[in-house]
Amino acid sequence: MVGLDRAAVWVQLEVDAELAILGIRKKFPHIKAKKLTGNTQTFKINKDNINEIRVKEKAGKTLIKIDFSYSKYKREDNLYPLEDEKIKILVEEELVNIVKEIALVKVNRNNFKYEYLEVCSQEDIKSFSQFHNIISAFYRGLKRNVSYQDGIRFENYNSNLDFYYNTGFIYQVNRGWKIRLYNKILEHNKKAAEKIVGNSIRLEHRLTTTVLAYFCKSAKISEITIKTLKEKILNDIGLKLFKYLESEIQRDIDLLEEKFKDYTSRSLSSLIRDSQEHILDMEVVNYIVTSLGKTSERQIKRYRQKVKEILKEYQENNGIKRCNFGNVERLEFFIKKILCCNIKVKINNRERLHFISY
Repeated sequence: MVGLDRAAVWVQLEVDAELAILGIRKKFPHIKAKKLTGNTQTFKINKDNINEIRVKEKAGKTLIKIDFSYSKYKREDNLYPLEDEKIKILVEEELVNIVKEIALVKVNRNNFKYEYLEVCSQEDIKSFSQFHNIISAFYRGLKRNVSYQDGIRFENYNSNLDFYYNTGFIYQVNRGWKIRLYNKILEHNKKAAEKIVGNSIRLEHRLTTTVLAYFCKSAKISEITIKTLKEKILNDIGLKLFKYLESEIQRDIDLLEEKFKDYTSRSLSSLIRDSQEHILDMEVVNYIVTSLGKTSERQIKRYRQKVKEILKEYQENNGIKRCNFGNVERLEFFIKKILCCNIKVKINNRERLHFISY
């Protein structure tokens, strides 16, 4: 699914800032501003889907900014992004009504612009840790190809299983585009009284006014639809992210081919152990063992069986929660559902992993 989560919008008005501040205090009488005096004040609302309202006087005008959540509209949580275009409009009309009430002016959706907008792709999955190898390659691909700013990678420790496991990362791709990949249900359960069973992988794009205006030719909330975001932004930036992921996976295979060049039956175990971070899946190792094999087909089949046993052993005893099997199918799922790219993944014992657009 693709939808909206958090956002901030602003509107410029021909009213005194003091009037708007008084209007906020009247509408939210129990909320105190961070700053008690002056014409720039911020109110932490944290009620329903409204997070914060800020009033600022600038060049003789008054700016009102509202930070809010699309996904929490009429809901207790933001577990799933808002997909419905009609509800998007309802949310925005309520923002218009709030400004009308606190500033006593006539405004409409055309007067509001985004300061930032979070667009998400999200899917329920069986296990987040099963995507460890893919997420690890994705993060390394960003680090290797994007030098704007370093990212932050998160992991946690399960004392019962004695495993570290990946919980996602944040990466600032450029000045106006930040991504966050994480397990949404895990995050929800950390705060919620009622826990939810399962896992959900979410890729969140935080886009600023500049990025929205570049792709959509506007930053007005009335001119940006969920459909527009899918067609004009996600398809484009998803393809960029796919290229980073693809280049890292192909680089890993190149490294493995070099390391395994003169492999023997005895060296397979140590080669796999030392190369674990670059191994996407058993099928990749099977391809390398088969293509580089210098013995009979029967012996190569034995090597492939040995590869399976070694990878299973390291999967169970490596100290990092990962899965070395079924990742080719997961990779295709990740590219299609999370990166929003229509691309198939192909590999077999005689054919190197490659990608096909459709």
